[in-house]
Amino acid sequence: MQSPISLSLLETSGLQLQSILQELEDNFPSVNPHPDDPTNLIMYRSGQRSVVEWINHRLTEDNNG
Repeated sequence: MQSPISLSLLETSGLQLQSILQELEDNFPSVNPHPDDPTNLIMYRSGQRSVVEWINHRLTEDNNG
């Protein structure tokens, strides 16, 4: 089983976490599906967005305790 990547490890690796998060927010915004969107497109976009939301949640948890 792989251990999760520490957020501090990302920062010490030269990656600026806030800029990465902003780029993710810009590239995968929360959007409301259109009734004409095919189901597979809705599911694909939802999957992308769920990753961004997971990262936001993880950052909140790490900052709060």
